[in-house]
Amino acid sequence: MEGHAALLVVDVQTEYMIPEPFLTSDGDDLVAKCCGLIERARAAGVPVVYVRHLDEDPPADPAAANICPEIAPRRGEPVVEKRFPSAFFRTDLERILKKLRVRALYACGLATFGCLNTTVMCALCKGYDVTVVHDAHGAQALGETSAAQVIAQFEAAWAKAGAVLERARAIDFQR
Repeated sequence: MEGHAALLVVDVQTEYMIPEPFLTSDGDDLVAKCCGLIERARAAGVPVVYVRHLDEDPPADPAAANICPEIAPRRGEPVVEKRFPSAFFRTDLERILKKLRVRALYACGLATFGCLNTTVMCALCKGYDVTVVHDAHGAQALGETSAAQVIAQFEAAWAKAGAVLERARAIDFQR
């Protein structure tokens, strides 16, 4: 991939993990997988950029809108706050990525069928090389469709649009 890479962690917020966590393709370990990715990215000097969704109707407990404490940003790591599904729409994400000279994004987070999907597709439209971490994004069942089936449907669309899908353990930020 040309240019620098960044890990984009989308909407992994307490309010989306409690009481029912969003499921990954192989279970409910989304936060643990994100934590491992973040640690490896930091160790390799790859910037970690967080995205946090702000709802018009905030949760009863304002702390629930925070990024899960297990993966909380460190001082100096950018946190993009958004009010629309795409992390690019009416935010400073693109300015941050340009400043960091990022051309390649590793994307993980929530939700497969919502904000992650919109952000991935917008990134592809903007010409970024996008790798979606196959087992580090989550969904919930939609009607009769299981979370795993939802994930598979969106991953097929991302691959068709040009994204690469890779398992968390296979990602080598040192490349």
